Formats: sequence, C-alpha cells, structure tokens
Amino acid sequence: MEEVLGQALARLGRSVGFDAARALAYDPEVLVPVWFVASEPLLDWEHTVAACWNEQAEPDVHKFADLARSRQHVVVMTEHSAEARQSPRWQNLIVPDGFRHELRAVAVDDHGHCWGSVVAFRDGRRPFTDKDRVAAGRDLGRIAHRLSQAMVGGATPPSPGHAASLWLSDDGELLSATRTAQEWLDRLRTSNMPGRADAVLAGLAVRVTTTTARSGSGGPARPVSVRARGSQGEWIILHGEPITGSDGRTQGIGVVIGPARPGTVLPVLAAAYGLTGREQEVVRAVFAGLSTREISARLHISAYTVQDHLKAIFAKTGVSSRGELAHQLALQFT
Repeated sequence: MEEVLGQALARLGRSVGFDAARALAYDPEVLVPVWFVASEPLLDWEHTVAACWNEQAEPDVHKFADLARSRQHVVVMTEHSAEARQSPRWQNLIVPDGFRHELRAVAVDDHGHCWGSVVAFRDGRRPFTDKDRVAAGRDLGRIAHRLSQAMVGGATPPSPGHAASLWLSDDGELLSATRTAQEWLDRLRTSNMPGRADAVLAGLAVRVTTTTARSGSGGPARPVSVRARGSQGEWIILHGEPITGSDGRTQGIGVVIGPARPGTVLPVLAAAYGLTGREQEVVRAVFAGLSTREISARLHISAYTVQDHLKAIFAKTGVSSRGELAHQLALQFT
C-alpha cells in the first residue's frame, strides 16, 4: 500500500508539481484513513487530530467525502479566494503551515467507492491551474484500482491472538490499553510510519464522536468499525463506541481491536472486486463449504444461476475454481 501511495505522489509530482503533498488510503466504508504517505515529515499528533476533525465534523468546502460524491473529484484553491478565507481548514491548518495554494483529489472507482485521496500544496506565487486539475484527474481511476487491489491483495493469515480493549479520549488520545491491545497496535505500525496506529485511532475516535452526535436522541449510535492491514499483511479490525458512565455522561471511547473475521472484511473485498450483493452471498456460502445444490437451496435460486454467479465471481477475483476461491479466502482468515 505504501508503494502505491508513494507512486501516486511521484506521478503527481511529475505531472503537476508541488512543494508538499500527502496521500491517504481509506477503509472505503467509513472513509477513515488507514495508510499515509507524505513528501515531507508526517504531521504531529495534534495536527493529525485537527485534520481528522475538520474532515469528519467541521463544515468546510471541498472535503474529501463531498468530492467523492460529486462528479468533480479534483479541485484547486488559492489563499485569495473567498472559499479559502472562509474555510476552517485553510485558516487553521494550511495558512499556518506556510502554504498558499491547494489541490485536492479523491480516487473513486467505477462503483463509487473512495479508496484514497491526495492533497498537494504550493507555497509560492504560482497557483494550481485548471490544466493542473485536469492532469491530476487523469490518474485517479488508475490510482483507485491499484489502491483497492493493494488493500485486498497478498493478505496473510491473522497472527495468533485474541481481541483486546483500549480506552481513548474523545479526540483519540490513548489513555489505557491492555498488553494484548498494545501488541495489536504495534502490528499497525511500520518502520516508515511509526505513528500510523495513533493516526488510525484519531480518525476512528473522531468518526465515533461525530456519529454519536448525529444520532442525537434517536437512540445509541452503532459502533464504528475500521478495517486495516497490519505490517505483515494480516487483517486487523477496530470497533469503537462511546463509553457512558453511570451518570449518563460520555467518558471517552472504548475500542476493541483484534483479528478481522471473514464477515467483517467481505464488504471490502466486494468493493475491491465489484461483487454484487448476490455474489457476496454466494461467496459466503462457498467459504462455509456449501455445495452448489446447498447454495441453490439456501438462496432459493437454481443451480444454473449459482454457476452463473460463480463464473462472474471467478472472473472478477482472478481465480478459476471454487477450490481456488475458497483457498484464497481461507489464506486470509484462517
């Protein structure tokens, strides 16, 4: 994943040019960053939390989630624009860092899943132009495809261990954790990104806080789940939700971290390979070891339709048989 993000920045540097840039890869279901690459040293923890809070909670212009939903996946801004003068992101994060021009882009696939984003800055008088915007946009589809395949490709069996708990402040600062939870966090860290685990926790915490606030009095918010790959390629999942005291007040965020199970990762695999809802049901049945006849009975479809779904799944995932498909899934999860 780091290689794909690094190549995306390199291509942007050649086609557009920048003074600083950052590329992120997301869990596409919740748009929480799980991998980070930057042309300059990565942001400190306070800056990371502020950036996460801006993206997830603050009203602002051209946020990545909005760009992912729009037809225009690339925008350019300059400090002299009215948008920049009214933007919390610009006033609190970009201008204090000494930058004067910004290019923002999201990598969205043909099915509408956002797999990553790129933001580039310039600090001189030369703003990003429409030509730069078009040039940056040419590679976004390719980047989305490569990120999706890197997210699901080459996974290894999960490391031994049980899920464990940790406690965060509302802005994602780690307050306490069991020894096993610390070991899981260590698996998220890499030599190039020692702060990766802290950044993932910050993104998760902000998403939990904003989700809870939006739920209001409509009942408790559902836990937020983030799926990420560990440093050895294993799937790791983090579930976060508010901790409520006996007085009803929120006292931080509880997180359960541990090995991801097939049912929690299948949506990411489905997004990466473009599987339909019915194809996902067939994949679950194959992983459960059901025969064609049993799948037919469970899904109330004919055996011929099951075979048609399997052929489509094989073509999308690059395998040639049920056994190979089951082996590929088993390799990742057992």
